[in-house]
Amino acid sequence: MTTNEGLKRRVLRDDVVEHIVDSILNGALKPGDKIVETRISRELHVSQGAVREAIRDLTARGFVETEAYKGSRVRVLSAEDMQEYFAVRRELEPIAVSWAYKLNAINIEELYAIVDTMNEGVLNRDVDVVRKADLEFHRKIIEFSGNSSLVRSWEALANDYWIYTIASKEFSENKDMSGHAQDHKRIVEAIDSGDLDLMKDRLQSHFISEM
Repeated sequence: MTTNEGLKRRVLRDDVVEHIVDSILNGALKPGDKIVETRISRELHVSQGAVREAIRDLTARGFVETEAYKGSRVRVLSAEDMQEYFAVRRELEPIAVSWAYKLNAINIEELYAIVDTMNEGVLNRDVDVVRKADLEFHRKIIEFSGNSSLVRSWEALANDYWIYTIASKEFSENKDMSGHAQDHKRIVEAIDSGDLDLMKDRLQSHFISEM
């Protein structure tokens, strides 16, 4: 395979990944829905090989489940999955903040601004705004650590899918999500105070409340 051919394949695969992720996040593909390679191939005018590679990527990222002889489907989140997911995040994010303190790398105003955006999304019942603000908030915490390995570990958790799924469920059940935004504000206040124990307690309490 030439370099140009390899690059083209990667670009096509990335386009397919983006298309499937968008379909999941906007609700066109729901948990449990089968992902039909031939349909996506026709929609995007790409080969089934490119679709297959994209599905492998999404399986590794936790968006998709693939079973022999049964094909691939959008992942269904079980209670056990949720517990395992949040158990990892409860450990990673306090570590990230601790390291960021040592580097003096925390932009506290940026975190407060993200919380303001989240509040706007809650008031407007806009699940997409809430999801993006939530994702950006926690990504910033990880990035402030200055540790690329930690960032990659966090990114591998398919956080956008989990966060969107949780927020969608909350809105669909007409729950008051103002507490969700308030949780994030309290986390920022703890980070701003410099109290590592309080920061860890509020981050971990937030994840427990999401389960």
